[in-house]
Amino acid sequence: METLIPTLLLVLGLKSLLNWILVLIQRHHVVQSFSGFFSVSLAAIDTLLTFILAAICFLEDFFFLGLRFTKYHICLLIQIICFIYGVLHWPVLLLMGLDHYCTLCPNSVHIRWARKLTYAVGVSLLWILAVLYVFLLSGFCPALDDDSHQALQRCQVLSSPESYRVSFAVLLIVACFALYSQIPMDKWKSSLGHKRTFLAVHIVGQPRTSVLKKTLFPFLSTWVSFITFVAFILVFKIEIPAYLSMNVPWLCFLNSFFIVMVKSCRSRILQGRRQETL
Repeated sequence: METLIPTLLLVLGLKSLLNWILVLIQRHHVVQSFSGFFSVSLAAIDTLLTFILAAICFLEDFFFLGLRFTKYHICLLIQIICFIYGVLHWPVLLLMGLDHYCTLCPNSVHIRWARKLTYAVGVSLLWILAVLYVFLLSGFCPALDDDSHQALQRCQVLSSPESYRVSFAVLLIVACFALYSQIPMDKWKSSLGHKRTFLAVHIVGQPRTSVLKKTLFPFLSTWVSFITFVAFILVFKIEIPAYLSMNVPWLCFLNSFFIVMVKSCRSRILQGRRQETL
């Protein structure tokens, strides 16, 4: 898709502002998880990219650290960052899930400074590996316009198919959990006269009615507008530039999603262990 350079700068600037607003709102929790550290790094990189592109646009031709930048580099830089953002969706999703699984474990030992250091190193390595992959392994080839005049006015902006796949997978899991929580229990026994059977049945029914409804439904009510928006994009196959698809609101949604999923799964495991002891 083609985008005018002033429009691209405006949208990227607004995205950076929104990212920092959400980071500041969650400043007390942002350093408590991998998603928080990655959100800060994403906001910083978006801001840096906005300033660099704005400087190139207004100065048009200048040298920085021995490198010459002209307006022809705007499209090249935005396509590079689009490709980098595009390859980050699955790694970020998996690392966020692993982080929540480990930190929400009842037997996990929390060492704050060690955990924060791990997050900082992990986020840095993730960005470095993404950049190396784009330049060394992916065979990335920028789609630059042959018309030099057109290259000064508009850019070919890439979309990310990975963001659509991740969004579809997450919404599918949310829908499955929502349906699962509404299915009537079929594990009731006929011999309710025995205390052992009655307790086992009562415990089996507990996770679905209490845990899922206390975690999943507040999550859905909080994010219903966002989920509807994402579903609308998926259904009508609206192309979103890759530099917009990776953003802090999306990371906040994934953070809430993993908290609900991990707590629900762990509650079912604990209930199953209790049932076995009866």
